[in-house]
Amino acid sequence: QLVDRYLSQSNVETSINRITEESGRRELSLFDNGTKTTMSLRDIGIGISQILPVLVHANGEQGKLIAIEQPEIHIHPALQSEIADVFIESALGEQGNKFLVETHSEHLILRIMKRIRQTTRNQLPEGATPVRPEDVQVIYVETDPKSKQAHARILRIDGQGRFVDNWPNGFFEERLKELF
Repeated sequence: QLVDRYLSQSNVETSINRITEESGRRELSLFDNGTKTTMSLRDIGIGISQILPVLVHANGEQGKLIAIEQPEIHIHPALQSEIADVFIESALGEQGNKFLVETHSEHLILRIMKRIRQTTRNQLPEGATPVRPEDVQVIYVETDPKSKQAHARILRIDGQGRFVDNWPNGFFEERLKELF
C-alpha cells in the first residue's frame, strides 16, 4: 500500500511479471504510465529498492523483533513520515512486532509524535492505529569523546507528543537554527 501510494504520485504502478518461462521466476516490476515503459527495480532510484525489504518484514512478520538501520535513506521526506505509520501498525496492530530502528529522520520521529498527540486528543485519522507514549521508547546514543564510551539516554515523550527531555547536542534544534 505504502509503495503503491508513493508510486501513484509519480504515475508509476507495480505489478509482478514472469521473467522467463524456463525458470518460472517472478520479479516485481514497475510500469510508468506516462512513458508506457516497464522497469525493473534495478532501473529506478535506490530508495524504493531499499524500502521494499522494510515493508516486506513489517507486513510479513508476526510477533518478531525487527531491527532496521536508517530506513529513511534515499526516500522522500513524505515517505519517511509514512513509514512511521507502517511501524506503528505492524507493532500495535494484529501483527504485534517490535521494532528497533536506528534513524536520523526527524520526519519519522515527528510522525510518531503526531500520532501520540492525535491519540490523546481523540483526533486520529480513520484507519490510523492509536499510539501512546508508553508504546514508544526513543533512545539517544552518544559517544563521550574523552572516554570513547557510548552512553544511551532515554528521551521521554508526553501525551501531547512532545519530548519531556531535551535532545543532547541540539539534534532537533537544527531546524530552528535554519529557520530563524
